[in-house]
Amino acid sequence: MIRDLFVFLQGTPADAAALAAAIALAKAHDAHVAALAVAHAPVPFASEWGVTAVGLDQAGFEALRKAAEEAAAGARGKLEAAGVSHDVRVADSPLAWPEEVAALHARHADLCVFGGPAPGAPGSRFGTSFDALLMHSGRPVLLVPDGVTLMVPPRRVVIAWQPRREASRAVHDALPWLPRDARVDVLVVNPQSTALGYGEAPGSDIARHLARHGCQAEVVEVERGGHSTGQAILDHARACVADLVVMGGFSHSRWREQVFGGVTRTVLEGTRTPVLFSH
Repeated sequence: MIRDLFVFLQGTPADAAALAAAIALAKAHDAHVAALAVAHAPVPFASEWGVTAVGLDQAGFEALRKAAEEAAAGARGKLEAAGVSHDVRVADSPLAWPEEVAALHARHADLCVFGGPAPGAPGSRFGTSFDALLMHSGRPVLLVPDGVTLMVPPRRVVIAWQPRREASRAVHDALPWLPRDARVDVLVVNPQSTALGYGEAPGSDIARHLARHGCQAEVVEVERGGHSTGQAILDHARACVADLVVMGGFSHSRWREQVFGGVTRTVLEGTRTPVLFSH
């Protein structure tokens, strides 16, 4: 059941896709939308090395505050026009990063809705913001790429399945807004049939679980060939014209993903389909 949605406004064109998705979900589930814009104005702080001058002058602070107010005003206008229950907040964060403030606010919602990367957006903190929401809010994150419309309810869903806690969490988080007649592909990429892994029939157990919830679940096994697992997920979602991808995020450490790349990073940067991430 979805009753509270949270949108972290990045101040980029991608906010439009996130707000549109939140509005569609709010109308479908009679939910409330809370949107947040943060003005990050760091103050000087003292340490054993002296005072670090990271503060802004008054003009710099006013410019940041104005940008946050403009993002909030734009969101407020869209939410009011849509006629959904909402509140729009502007917060100053002199002692915390904006994404830390956002993660705190997101803990009081059922779902975070976040716009995808906006290439060329000045000062964008997309990657760190996504990490904070997924890892520190305790809530799933629905990523909506810039210029993409979320279908509500989704009819064609791809679940990127692997026998890990994060993927199981993602399936559970997706169930409240999957229609009973949704067609679901349980996608397994290069599965290994081990007792503590996929089991003898990779994907079959979670497909049966989904079927008991009324979904038309089918296991789809693919070989990634010379591509990465993340690219195999993207390719399948594109080929079947999926409305939604559901997957666990950061099953490996974030350090490993940032240094060597990984499934989460590949999907995050390359998807043109809305993705529900859980951790």
